Amino acid sequence: MGKAHGFEPEKLFCGILYTDASAYERAKVKLTELYGEADGESEELSFSGWSDYYSYEMEGEVYRRFISFKNFVPPDTIADIKIRTNMLEEQMSVGGKRTVNIDPGLIGHGRLLLPTTKPAGHRIALRDGIYIEMTLFYSRGEWHTFPWTYRDFASADVKAIMTKFRKSYIKARREMLRCGENEAGETK
Repeated sequence: MGKAHGFEPEKLFCGILYTDASAYERAKVKLTELYGEADGESEELSFSGWSDYYSYEMEGEVYRRFISFKNFVPPDTIADIKIRTNMLEEQMSVGGKRTVNIDPGLIGHGRLLLPTTKPAGHRIALRDGIYIEMTLFYSRGEWHTFPWTYRDFASADVKAIMTKFRKSYIKARREMLRCGENEAGETK
């Protein structure tokens, strides 16, 4: 019989969609208040070039930036994080329309996970209406897609950003393990 162990903490990141850069900056401040210091930030990317899904609600050209956080989180907390980021989106809404869309995700050793409120055949129910999907997997030195991978996450630009975040994660993970912390992030 196998023995259950705690989950190894993973790297939290957020993709933030916006039309107004000041809304992005406000969201970034609120996210660092919730999850600690950011240790990575991408350049601005045009999300509207991939999809016009949010253009009507957000009233204009939609951009995306990604930030990653220095502190790791246990992967079983991702539903809580998604619920919190949804609440933050609602708090930052104006006239019933979102000024930001915040997509949290996790990078582990060999995968990238995204939570969502939208059910689909490849998504696994977590709790409270939150599902999870593996969006990318890392093998042989690069990210690989699935048939359901979002177009932006399948792009070379986003894969390059996620590779930087993953390198930061791998380096910090090695240091954590070298210093004698266990898989749950507790010092032995």
